[in-house]
Amino acid sequence: MYLKAAVCDDEKVVLSELCSKIHEAFENENCQAEIFRTSDPYELLEHIKNNTVDVLFLDIDMPGLSGMDIAQFLVDSNTKTLLIFVTSHDALVYQSFQYHPFGFIRKSHFEEEIGPTAKSISDDLQKKSEYFTFKNGEGFFRVLFSDIHYFESQSNYVELHSTNRTYKFRRTITSLENELKAKGFIRTHKGFLVNQQHIFAVMGDEIRLSNKELLPIGRTNKDSVKKAILRYMR
Repeated sequence: MYLKAAVCDDEKVVLSELCSKIHEAFENENCQAEIFRTSDPYELLEHIKNNTVDVLFLDIDMPGLSGMDIAQFLVDSNTKTLLIFVTSHDALVYQSFQYHPFGFIRKSHFEEEIGPTAKSISDDLQKKSEYFTFKNGEGFFRVLFSDIHYFESQSNYVELHSTNRTYKFRRTITSLENELKAKGFIRTHKGFLVNQQHIFAVMGDEIRLSNKELLPIGRTNKDSVKKAILRYMR
């Protein structure tokens, strides 16, 4: 899983330390975070206005434009960004409840609290996500699950076949299967993971997709494929 994060703290040394620990915590959750970092809250505000941000780690107490001012913008713009307040002033936590933050982390306990917070964030985003996110040599991509027809194994790489184009990125088909079972994807063959939304027919040793493309069904997968599709159709 990939996500876009932003981190803002007016102390540059602290900012660097926070970003390093945030990146490591998400890696431990098998989640790659693309992090925008800034010590300038005005620069952060411009970034939020013009870019997708899945989660924001925000210092509450900053000069000029405070963390609560940024939080008010998130509320007013009805953004879906998850807000994590990072503070060394516990008293400010109670004042921030009105902005419905996803969580709080104390600076003095950041190293021990970032791990559970990263897990909660990745779990929440995975449940709510309508997109599959990934990164390859071209950049960072999001593809609607409904647009994905199937994944095809290519050794240590995977090809994603969507309605509009094919993408290639480094991943194993088994790790994708474990991640996407709950999203309606089924392993029809050792080399294919298929979106059941696009299965039009099952014919002997093949399945036909909604775009009329034919894919093989592995011998050992036949029964499980038919059972899974029947469950899905109900």
